[in-house]
Amino acid sequence: WLLEDSSPAVKYRTITELIDAQAYDKNQAKTNLCLALDQLKNPEWQINTKGLWLTYNLTAIAECGLTKQDVDIEAAVERYLSVDFDAGCGDAMGLRALIMLGYGNDEKVIKNLSLLSQSQLPDGGFLCLHRLNKMKYTPKSCYKDNAIMLMLFAECQKRDIPILNTEKLIDYFIRHHIFYKIDSQSLVLHSREGWRNIDTFYPFEVMRVGIQNIVESMSVLGYGNIKEMENAWGLLESQKDDDGRYRLSGTLTKSYLPKEKVNKASKWVTLYALLANKYKLQQL
Repeated sequence: WLLEDSSPAVKYRTITELIDAQAYDKNQAKTNLCLALDQLKNPEWQINTKGLWLTYNLTAIAECGLTKQDVDIEAAVERYLSVDFDAGCGDAMGLRALIMLGYGNDEKVIKNLSLLSQSQLPDGGFLCLHRLNKMKYTPKSCYKDNAIMLMLFAECQKRDIPILNTEKLIDYFIRHHIFYKIDSQSLVLHSREGWRNIDTFYPFEVMRVGIQNIVESMSVLGYGNIKEMENAWGLLESQKDDDGRYRLSGTLTKSYLPKEKVNKASKWVTLYALLANKYKLQQL
């Protein structure tokens, strides 16, 4: 199902990350993906797009499994890196995209990664520097920021890119039993059903990360089997149908990737759930 041509991006990532796909033509799958992706059909966004949509478009290409060796995105990357790093969720999302796109050795990317350890708060998490620098006291970190940071750290882990104090961020999520207020069954983030962090929401945005991405990140970082993850695995598995496909419970109103139907089986959610299980099994 994931290898069907209806979703070239999921097919390509399945071939390259999930299975031993010697029977499939990786190069042809990549060619089909490049022909289908909106961000590659019209590259004018690399010059004209600002703010979060610059980040979202870079994320779209990264999520599809492409790198700078596959596509020319230098103009967009140069514009993105010209803005000061703020350690916020948007910055973490953009930095994650650059790591996935193959810019882990870029001087500015390395500098921004080093800034993370300097801006990490005592509770292990992060907060936008423009807010933090105005405060006269040490605040709690932002869960929204931390969720994207967790995904960034996981992608660095996949590529053996070191980040100082990774364990502090992981401890933050362990203390919160991944989704909840400490010593409480209340969610850290409240929202309508389908848009919560315990829901299979995709694609992720600066304000919201779906459970499949959080579980995959914890598994990549080596914590897929801890007892604090049992509830998260149960919530994720509750979205699986009899065919082993995972349901999409929420999505963006305006998406940077082709939209899937809510309450239907999702190839993206299924891909991330299977990747999470893959990394979890590697730790047994």
